[in-house]
Amino acid sequence: MHKYLNKDLSGKKLQSVSKSKKYSILRLMGKMLKTDSIIRPRRIQASTVNYLDNNNFKNGVQPVYRLPDAPDLKVNIANFGNKGHIPGSNRSRKEQTKSITGKVLLELEHYCDKTTLHGLRYVGDTSLTVCERVFWLLSFSVAIAFAAYYISNIYQKWNSSPVIISFSPFDAQLKSIPFPSVTICNMNQAKKTEVNKIKADGNPLDMKLLDDICNGNDSNHNNYTEQYDWTMLRNFLIRVGNSCSDMLKACKWSSDKKSCEDLFNNDLTDEGLCCSFNRLPPTKIFRNPNDISLLNQTYPENVYDWNPEIGFSNLEDYDDENMVPKRPLGAGAHLGLSILLDAQVDEYYCSSTSSIGFKVIISNPIETPKMADFGTLLSPGVEARFSIKPSVREASANLRSVPIKKRQCYFANERRLVYYRSYTQTNCNLECQSNYTYEKCKCIPYYLPRNKSIKACGRRDRECSQDAKENMEKINGNGTSCSCLPGCFELVFTDMKSFGQLSKVLNITTFGDDVVINTTYLMRDMAVVHFFFSNSQFSKLVKDELYGFTEILSNVGGLLGLCMGFSFLSVVEILYFITIKRLCCWIRGKRKNNQKIEMLFNSGVSKYPFMK
Repeated sequence: MHKYLNKDLSGKKLQSVSKSKKYSILRLMGKMLKTDSIIRPRRIQASTVNYLDNNNFKNGVQPVYRLPDAPDLKVNIANFGNKGHIPGSNRSRKEQTKSITGKVLLELEHYCDKTTLHGLRYVGDTSLTVCERVFWLLSFSVAIAFAAYYISNIYQKWNSSPVIISFSPFDAQLKSIPFPSVTICNMNQAKKTEVNKIKADGNPLDMKLLDDICNGNDSNHNNYTEQYDWTMLRNFLIRVGNSCSDMLKACKWSSDKKSCEDLFNNDLTDEGLCCSFNRLPPTKIFRNPNDISLLNQTYPENVYDWNPEIGFSNLEDYDDENMVPKRPLGAGAHLGLSILLDAQVDEYYCSSTSSIGFKVIISNPIETPKMADFGTLLSPGVEARFSIKPSVREASANLRSVPIKKRQCYFANERRLVYYRSYTQTNCNLECQSNYTYEKCKCIPYYLPRNKSIKACGRRDRECSQDAKENMEKINGNGTSCSCLPGCFELVFTDMKSFGQLSKVLNITTFGDDVVINTTYLMRDMAVVHFFFSNSQFSKLVKDELYGFTEILSNVGGLLGLCMGFSFLSVVEILYFITIKRLCCWIRGKRKNNQKIEMLFNSGVSKYPFMK
């Protein structure tokens, strides 16, 4: 069939070769030259050009037998010797596109044959039938869909609630938190002796102020509504209210008797004049303490600038005896705070409630307590125990990368309050109430933070300020656009209360031998209260990301490994086939083509190049 294959250069017949062997040789030559089809030689009449000069030829007229132009050889006999010619440029665009597509499919098949992914290697196995390869392709596709479904579930769960709250594996110690601030108020708003003096003097302004404090109706002294300012109101509240010296008869701190004046300070709240223990001074609570009317308060020289996020960063240098806030020394009533209270029932003129006695509340040392709404009632003639349980919430540093809307809390530097130095949800709510009341009533109640230039609400503004307060505190009330989320670091104190009737044979000497009280007066006017921690250790809650990078990597990697056998090296394998292998093949092919071209230039063209 191919007669030229049976002759040598001299034209003599070679030993006969069967057709099957001929085609075997052709197939072998085609594979060597990287052609996709069987190579068939064709006869080319040689010319006398120099590049065909060869010692084996005479004047370049011998017939030359060459293979058809192979795409991978990139040498065309018509352009042989023309070094400026770009190989393959004489092919049509359609042929070039077809060639590129074929190469891509060939590389994809090669990747499928060599990959370590489960099932995919059977897709690229050419020894399998088409049905088998399609079966494995469908199985691999189902595995991908299965993995994608569960990975999407993980993403949706993370996107909807990216934060998880869990218990810390380590218990917290009492020394890591301060003792709570204790605020005590006598429900009597005005002492009878002072009221009698005011009535005797007949000062219209004092009568107006007294009426504002005690009278639930609108004032009848409208002529004097605008004639007093906040300073006058403050001084009047201090004058007629029950001071700490009137209310506190004896105090003990950690089993040691202490002066109540050293432990407590007078403080103005929404319940009037009260006494507070272990509350930070105004300079550490408010940004502009000069705007707050300071009372006659005494604090130790050393004040620790504490807040829930910073905590006690250096415990070794902390002096519990001479610093504020004080820390608990242990659990139990003997290591807490004990107080002997005097209600002075005979001095009652008007009460903030329908009863007599005290209101008690515990709070964070940097917060302003809302005594009127949340204070616990304590009647005379009883002994009360407040067993304190702290609730500590912390957040990991990774949580800062989660949007505030999703983590639902603020770090200390993320929300700046106008009046308070430290952010807590309680402080934010009070500031929001202050701003909202001013917007509605053009005044702010004296117990809320405000600028000194803003008017304090009086009797005629009480109804408006009360409506504004209720409106703001309702869940669906208007004007509540403050977004007062909890702090990411929070310290909240809860208490368990127990009460008992005072005994007529009470051993009052527990507060000192100098305390002598009539038994009848003790049962009618006095109360004993203890504040202490129930445990020396407590659990704390930690807010963290639901899925960090490690969790995402392990969950997604586990699903991909379960479904497809995917691993980190599978990524390296894909990158290898896309980049390194292609680059190496291109360099190797270019080197071989250059060698073939140089060989043809230097040694001439053989009659049977495919037989080399």
